[in-house]
Amino acid sequence: GGSAASAEKRCPISGKVGVCPMAARSAKATAKAKAATNGTAPDDAGATAGAESVAATSPPPPRPADDEVRKLLAEGEEQLSKAREQGGAAGVKALKAFTRAVDIAPANEDACCGKIAALELLGRPRGALKASVHALRRLPGSQRLTAAGERLATQLGEEAAEVSAEAWAEGEAAEGIVAVGDAGGASAEEASEDDDAGACPASKTLAQAKRDMEAQKRRPRKSTALEEALERLDTEESLPYRRAMKDELVSFYREFYAATSTKNVDTSQYTKAEKTGLSIKDGHKHMPRPDQVELPEDWKQPVGTLTADELAKYTGKRLLVSVHGDIFDVSDRPDKYGADGPYSSMAGHDITWAFWSGLDEEEEWDKYYDLFRAEPREERDRRLGGLMSWWAFFEQEYGSPVGRLSVYDREWELQPPPAVKDLCTVM
Repeated sequence: GGSAASAEKRCPISGKVGVCPMAARSAKATAKAKAATNGTAPDDAGATAGAESVAATSPPPPRPADDEVRKLLAEGEEQLSKAREQGGAAGVKALKAFTRAVDIAPANEDACCGKIAALELLGRPRGALKASVHALRRLPGSQRLTAAGERLATQLGEEAAEVSAEAWAEGEAAEGIVAVGDAGGASAEEASEDDDAGACPASKTLAQAKRDMEAQKRRPRKSTALEEALERLDTEESLPYRRAMKDELVSFYREFYAATSTKNVDTSQYTKAEKTGLSIKDGHKHMPRPDQVELPEDWKQPVGTLTADELAKYTGKRLLVSVHGDIFDVSDRPDKYGADGPYSSMAGHDITWAFWSGLDEEEEWDKYYDLFRAEPREERDRRLGGLMSWWAFFEQEYGSPVGRLSVYDREWELQPPPAVKDLCTVM
């Protein structure tokens, strides 16, 4: 009904009434938001009447952070206006300005709304919905953010629950909070009232799978022992280690995708900087499968081992793409890789270096390096994890590889990769 208790338990994303961790923590989040925006504790009981009088007549000078946020908001609005009129890079500049403002002042409603608007303008509704969920964790009473979340949820349809769940799980992990389904932040009585969390944006299944994933990453691996036993990586003797490392990472992501039933690539191994700065026009957003596709007669038929020149011929009705030397048949997605698709330039090419480096430009296709010899080791392992998450995603989307690119048969003879900056490998 219309009681205060019911209002407190109303989900700001779905509008449903019930036990929701986001709504249950709204009072606490609101207090944090006030503290973040005012720069003071929610209860300033220690202030004296004299101090209050001084504060009323002589407001404190603005903090440097406040000035920077105001400048960023002004820049973001200016670039957003340009982007609406002219398009181009202004949208990306607006997103960067608003994102920086949110980093400095997470509870600033204007910054959060600006970031969501920039993401929408750039054609990234999934990212915009995630941003609205993150913002509502801090500002659960915001009508603007609630309206944005509802609008985006309607736009994404069935995908909205999955996207919201991912965003919620990310927020829980960032804050070190017990995952939803473990009744984090709610009493045992509240948890028992709503054991069926299927309608909640934060599903127990996804949160649990992410925790299991992190635990599995810390387990000892066969590849580690094999690598430690090697004197050099640039010899054929390193082949068992290479195979073990790749198999472990691919198996890991297969299990993760199966456990979560997600349609999206896991991006937890990427830095925040790697998740911005994309350049492919109309790309980097979810695209539902087309209803009808005229498939080639040899769809998914084995092609054996191909040279790079031979692979380059598969850009017509049959579309092939190589990821770390394994060739996938993507002919059932001409909307992506066909002549008019946003990824058309990838067809007939090896795109390994793009996934590794984050440089999503045609000049980066067909660049071959021995990735196992990348330095430093921690950076290598992180980027290998990202690459293999894409490999497993391609397998999930397009089935097993249909061939092999010959240049990778003796990968250890290739040059080690150059160092790369943290850009975007999230397509």
